[in-house]
Amino acid sequence: MARKSPKKQAKRQKEEAMVQVDAFLIPAPQVEMYQTLREAVASEAIEYWQAKYPIVNRITDDPEEGEAIQVKDQTGQELFRFYLNPFNMSQAQKARDRDQLDKFLIKFEEVID
Repeated sequence: MARKSPKKQAKRQKEEAMVQVDAFLIPAPQVEMYQTLREAVASEAIEYWQAKYPIVNRITDDPEEGEAIQVKDQTGQELFRFYLNPFNMSQAQKARDRDQLDKFLIKFEEVID
């Protein structure tokens, strides 16, 4: 049986390495891009919701769900959360690419209607 070369083994290990970002494991080669996207989406989402709601905070109170943007009404009642998870970031990036992030974000408000 042929042995794999050390270079190929090292490359495979590097590709398979995962890094924890918040509550999620992200492939190491994608971490920097993911973190950049996550911060951009979080910033845009906060700005979007601050124009519509009196209280908008970035929170981390659920270790299984990870960090979220929490939106509250004037009485402090939570209206909804937008989790900064890989699925939402992927969907947000697709929306941003089409200049439709606001249409994506408004879906999270529908739970309060």
